[in-house]
Amino acid sequence: MKKSLAWAVTSVAALTLSVGTALPSHAATQPQPSPSAKIYNATSDVTAKDRATMDRILAKLPADWQTRRDAVLKEHHLEASPVRDVVQAKVANVINPDDYDCGPTKLDAYVDSILKDVDPGNLFLLSMIGALDFPSYDALIYGTPKGANYQLPSAYASSLTTTFGYAQRFWDVRLNDVQLMAMHGTMMTDTNRVARMVTLFYGLEGQEAIDLANDIISIVKSDAGLQNGENPIFTLNAFAYSAVGETDPVFKRLKDKLVFGDGILAALKGIGLNQVGPKAVMGHEMAHHVQYEDNLFDSDLEGPEATRRTELMADSFGTYFVTHKKGVGLNANQVLQAQQAFYAVGDCQFDATGHHGTPNQRRAASAWGAAVVATSNNPNKVLPSLKLDAKFEKVLPQLVAPDAPTSLDAYRKVAAN
Repeated sequence: MKKSLAWAVTSVAALTLSVGTALPSHAATQPQPSPSAKIYNATSDVTAKDRATMDRILAKLPADWQTRRDAVLKEHHLEASPVRDVVQAKVANVINPDDYDCGPTKLDAYVDSILKDVDPGNLFLLSMIGALDFPSYDALIYGTPKGANYQLPSAYASSLTTTFGYAQRFWDVRLNDVQLMAMHGTMMTDTNRVARMVTLFYGLEGQEAIDLANDIISIVKSDAGLQNGENPIFTLNAFAYSAVGETDPVFKRLKDKLVFGDGILAALKGIGLNQVGPKAVMGHEMAHHVQYEDNLFDSDLEGPEATRRTELMADSFGTYFVTHKKGVGLNANQVLQAQQAFYAVGDCQFDATGHHGTPNQRRAASAWGAAVVATSNNPNKVLPSLKLDAKFEKVLPQLVAPDAPTSLDAYRKVAAN
């Protein structure tokens, strides 16, 4: 199972205004529409070139490609890329967005900046067929800590490895079997690696998989904005994975993993959180492994509210870890930066099953985690993870209430109880 950071994408949302669905067939005598006509409606402003590219790719996909794609994403609990969530999110009407103050963050502006030179048609096509998820699955299935294609960026390797080691020793559950590695968007120009994803997602093999892989690669290489796969959009994520509950032979054999994308590191740097942001993300993702070990994913909540609970818990646990002197031991100013990091990755997709919490909710959860440390009678004591969870469950309704406070001081009293 995997839980990832989520972010709001303002520029991609505009795609939904121009991309539609096919109209019903008028009559059997009408000319058969091209494959892309089932994706783009008659008023779409997608270029003829983009339509032709999509026709070429869709013609090579099996008839049930969408079912196969969705099955891979659903059966193995790997969240779809945030871009595809924005374009294809389905309304669940669980949370009333009118109750909450939720707006763009610095990360929204950053995402706008990295997508401004990307052809919208190419972006939508890659998102729709699942290609934006390829780097995640490639690292998940084939990545190893020593693999040449999965090494952490040199500028971050030392800091991330050190923080990772602290987290493994900090919690009272077994985390020494978790593997740390990276994912890189450059895999999107490697025929063999893309072909493996085509086989995984669509069941195509041999030359058919290679041909489709080369078509996908041609899009990545021909669009200057995609930077031969190095645009952060391909890896703007970090995720934790555990094979608990898996039955698929490919996935159940996988080791516990924590994977950092080049894109999330670039994004944190781009919004001015380069010093603390990666450590906060590390704390969040390792908190998911704590949840795996303690079986904390199950609850009475459903849909967006269920996901929000586990993600806000990871924000709280992660901040508790990076704030605690036995963890990373951030100073007061750095703790504020950690809270800002969680604020930045909040999202306003209230009706999406991957909703992680609004920016304010995520900052509130982080503030509460820091407050638990600040109000402890013994700064050297680390709370057992299940006791920390019990405290979190009590405070969760306050954290998600409209207009909930977001400062550490606001949670001192409740955190001390």
